[in-house]
Amino acid sequence: MRKAFTLAAVVLSLGACAAQPGARPVTAAVKPARPDLRSQAVRMTLPPDARTIGDAAEYLLEGSGYSLVLFCKRCPKEAPRLAAEPVSPLAFAKPNEITSATRALLLILGEGRRLIVDDQLRLVTFDRTGGAS
Repeated sequence: MRKAFTLAAVVLSLGACAAQPGARPVTAAVKPARPDLRSQAVRMTLPPDARTIGDAAEYLLEGSGYSLVLFCKRCPKEAPRLAAEPVSPLAFAKPNEITSATRALLLILGEGRRLIVDDQLRLVTFDRTGGAS
């Protein structure tokens, strides 16, 4: 709502500028909102140097607008340990498959782990299923 109000205020102020005699027209580029992680598609291919869950997650999140966070006040204590573990064999079951970024992250995590996504802050972390945070 705030973005719509701000955009409307900018458009109205630009209209006032154009109404002044001798004023040049002004154009503004509007950035479209980035889609959330579930709606972003990725190819399930990992580089050879992405051996850990953390490395693979960083690679898959590249260009998505999301960041991997392992150390923060509210991050699960297990997140750094999980990031250091090897990528799950599930990630290699269907090489080159096009899937959602969320599913790709779940595949590199493997069983017994959960993905935690904060769409508002655009942050990603993980924990063990049923693990205390």
